[in-house]
Formats: sequence, C-alpha cells, structure tokens
Amino acid sequence: MDVFPDAPIDLAEACEINGEAHPDHDAVSLNVLHRDGRHATVSIPAADLGRLVPLLLLLGRDLPARKTDKDEPLCLVPTDGLHVGPLPSGETLLVVAVGPATMGLSMPAAVAEKLGYSLIAAAAQPPKGSTPLQ
Repeated sequence: MDVFPDAPIDLAEACEINGEAHPDHDAVSLNVLHRDGRHATVSIPAADLGRLVPLLLLLGRDLPARKTDKDEPLCLVPTDGLHVGPLPSGETLLVVAVGPATMGLSMPAAVAEKLGYSLIAAAAQPPKGSTPLQ
C-alpha cells in the first residue's frame, strides 16, 4: 500500500471512502482510496465534529445547486437529541445532537411552520404494519 502523507486529499478523485470511530482516541477517521491507488487518512477529533459539519454545509451553500435524483438514497443519521426555540432575529433555532456533536440550524418562520405541519402529519399516521384501534 502506497501512502503519500503530503499529497492533497481530493475527495472528488476518491473511488472509496469509509470511516471508523476511535473511542479510545476520542476521534473518528476517514480512509480515502484514490483512483490512482493512493491511500490517505484524515483524523478528526470528536471536539471538532460539531464545527466541521456546519462548516462544510456553509461552504456548500456557495456552490451551484445540483439536480438530485428522486431515487437517490438519502443518508439517514439517527439523532440523540433535538431542541427547538426562538432566536433573537425572529427565526427559529433547531438544535440537532448526534453523538458528541451538536449543530444549530436557523429556520425562517415559513420553514419552521412547514416543519411543524410536517411533524403533526407524520405523528398522525399510524406506523406501518399496525392496525387501527377499534
């Protein structure tokens, strides 16, 4: 296996990316295999996860929107905690906790209203496979 520690890690040139949690080091790592056979590993301390994810999302807002295929699988991330509250700006704060990372999302009033209606509609639907009470 060839390792080039000073080579840039270009995820667009990756043919495989996987990750591992390292509880004993309080970190996660991404293992990247490039198309040319180079391997690279990025280690991210747990304390930085809550800053890295929002940074990537904020940087991504400046990129052109890409069309998504309706059949493209959605990456589901189980949450450990959620909180909703007002912000001084009048927007609504949605705090999402996943493991050691916590991220805050600000939502304009119209988006918060739509989220509220969606949550009510989802709660009103019986789980699949259940039978209605009689």
